[in-house]
Amino acid sequence: MTTDPQTSEASEASEAPQTEADGAAGADAGRPAPGGAEARELERQLDEARAQVRAAETRAQENFDRWQRAQADLANYRRRAQFEREELEKYAAASLVASLLPVLDNFDRAWGSLPGQFRRLTWLDGVAMIHSQLRGTLQRVGLVEIEAEGQAFDPALHEAVDSEAGDGPPHVIAVLQAGYKLQERVIRPALVKVGPKASPPPAAAPEGEPAPPPAPGPDATG
Repeated sequence: MTTDPQTSEASEASEAPQTEADGAAGADAGRPAPGGAEARELERQLDEARAQVRAAETRAQENFDRWQRAQADLANYRRRAQFEREELEKYAAASLVASLLPVLDNFDRAWGSLPGQFRRLTWLDGVAMIHSQLRGTLQRVGLVEIEAEGQAFDPALHEAVDSEAGDGPPHVIAVLQAGYKLQERVIRPALVKVGPKASPPPAAAPEGEPAPPPAPGPDATG
């Protein structure tokens, strides 16, 4: 059978475009879609941005913590400086007051040893006024005499230079030299004699009743 040349050419022409189209479609299927690469790049950039934000937040927190510590250190320094300034003002006169204590002691000894008949002499009034002014001035700057006689012995306030044996905790039974504090600070302890606590004096008998007889001594017989 004889094939018509025109029919054969038409058939080949109709098959050729189909083959080219199929080839182009196969090539497109083998290449990655351009949209997927862009998405991955954007995701990588987003991860980097997140890491940078976290690092910035960490640095900001560290800076805030350092600022808080600096503020606390500054507040502590101010409180300490204020306390030291107040202490300096409070005890600025401590050395001067301590150097005047012997003068005050001499006044006290002089008045304590002065016979009673001489206390009425007019010329002593001026000396008494000087003594009073000196004590008043020292008291205004914070000088306080330490309580000693009859008190329980306190080594922070009293210095024992003599003692008497006895039972019980030691008490001050005599003050040999007065002690003083300036504000709350001891600038000179009291020189004292310690011994057993003195017994209270016996109560006086009511009027109209005889006093109770004394207790018998160890040599009394029954």
